[in-house]
Amino acid sequence: MTEPGPPSAARRALLVLTAALAATLAACVQPVGPARTFDSYEHKAKHTAETALSAVQTGRLGAQSARRDDTFAPYLAVLVSDAENTASGAQTTFDSVQPPNHKSDNLRDDLDPLLTRAVDALSQARIAARRADFDEVAKQEPKLTKSARELDRFVKAHGG
Repeated sequence: MTEPGPPSAARRALLVLTAALAATLAACVQPVGPARTFDSYEHKAKHTAETALSAVQTGRLGAQSARRDDTFAPYLAVLVSDAENTASGAQTTFDSVQPPNHKSDNLRDDLDPLLTRAVDALSQARIAARRADFDEVAKQEPKLTKSARELDRFVKAHGG
């Protein structure tokens, strides 16, 4: 019987690639527990709105900095991109939760448009920030402010 030697370069590369792929796929999975009651679903909706609100407020700060020309383009692009990813991820995770009843369907119908508007405004700001177009980023501030107000109202209306 022969002793196994060190793995070949090809085998090491395959192992590293497999490990990287597994880590990437694991990072994409966002486990979400089921919502069996309206109260549970409402709690998930409120938490989602809070997460999106935080991301929108971050985007607003970026837009305000852009308006004052008080930031660097690479920093602004990363800031707004991260905010968009956070809001988009929150929306995707919430949308994956099955509403347990018709009352929950109505709640979902109330929150989803707010999330969509928030993600859209952050997306527009990200595109402009990556182009180093500070004026266009600043133009998103009113939309982000409106989204922040809407999300804040939603949070307060649902126990926040």
